[in-house]
Formats: sequence, structure tokens, C-alpha cells
Amino acid sequence: MDVLLVISHELKEDEHRRVQQMFANMNILAEHNFAAVSRHIRTNPYKFIVLLSFEDTLPPSWKVEDLKLETPVMILLKVNKLDLFVFYSFLDSVGLLSKSSAEAADKQPPPPLLYKSIEYIEENLCENELCLETVAASIFVSRCHYSRMFKEHFGIGFKEYIMNKRVQKAKVMLQEGVPVTDVCYAVGYGDLTHFGRVFKRLVGERPSDYRRKNARHGSHTA
Repeated sequence: MDVLLVISHELKEDEHRRVQQMFANMNILAEHNFAAVSRHIRTNPYKFIVLLSFEDTLPPSWKVEDLKLETPVMILLKVNKLDLFVFYSFLDSVGLLSKSSAEAADKQPPPPLLYKSIEYIEENLCENELCLETVAASIFVSRCHYSRMFKEHFGIGFKEYIMNKRVQKAKVMLQEGVPVTDVCYAVGYGDLTHFGRVFKRLVGERPSDYRRKNARHGSHTA
């Protein structure tokens, strides 16, 4: 395998299995100990290395500059599962994922317009009017065609993708102590009750509870 994905968190057995299934063409190393990561990288040749963290930063003990590698290294921070789908498709489209010749012949690369639509989503994520129709129109395809294309290449539905991206942004704002009502409108929801239901379904608790537990010291007050 030519690509190494290093996750700076230890995973449970079932979590590691799911990640390995998702990225079957990549070597997965879930390891918090930087010395172990360094040893693995130095003794195994890779064309591309990805260092991934679900947090805002890599662990403090990780001195990436000490690796002194010629191999390209990409660092991804604050990553969620949905970002991984998009990232995998990117690696696939640029030919970094090794496949058998039969697989390569069967799989069509994602259309460039699909990546253009992702850029449109990122730029308009906080707009209440953002929906399947507007995104499809931005790349001049039908709503149904775009929905099928999105699910086929990213492995997730458009609506679920948008909800998760908005909730991830909401979590960051709540950690900064921004009031729940302000967060609701800032991430593209026009109804506080609906925002609360979506947030609780994906996170497991109400936005106000999440804010109270996670707001950093010195942030906004309620």
C-alpha cells in the first residue's frame, strides 16, 4: 500500500475495523505514541503520508518536523467521518490509492463538477437557502442526477452531509462560548427547535448542554 493514514488517537477494535474497511487501499495506523509512529514511517516506504486528528491540533508531543521526510506529508485537523469520505475520493481521483487493474477499469473517477459543488457547499454552508436544488443548479445538473452522483462517489446522502458539516461548525462555535441562538442562525438554521433536534440526534445532547460542558474558559458568557 502506497498511502499511510496515521490517526493520532487509539481506536477500539470495532472502530479500527470500520476505518480499515472504509480505506481498504490504505495502510491505517492508529497510534498516540509519536515514537512508534516515527519508527513505522522510517521503516516502511510510502508515496504519501496523512497525519489525522479529530481535535484542533496534533498531540503536543508530536514533532512532525523531526521526521525530516522526503515523502509528502498532509496534516488534517478537526476531521469528522464525512470529511474522510471526501478526502478518500480526492486521493482516489489523483491516483494515490493502489487498485487492481480490474478495479481501476470498473471505477470511474468523480466528475470535476462534483468537487466544484463541494466548494460551493463550503462557501454557502451557513446560508439557510442552501439545499440540494441550489447546489445542483450551481453546476448545471438536475436535482436527481446530482443526488445520485453525490451518494455514488461519497458514500453518503447530501442531506446527511450538510447536517453533519453544520453540526461540526456549531460544535466549534459552542466550544467558543457563542450563545446557542446565535450559533443556530450562524450555521444555516432558521428555526431553533429544528436545530436543537438535529444537534441532539447527531451529538447525543442538547446544544445548551454541550456548550455548558465544553465552552472554553474566557469565552462568551450566556
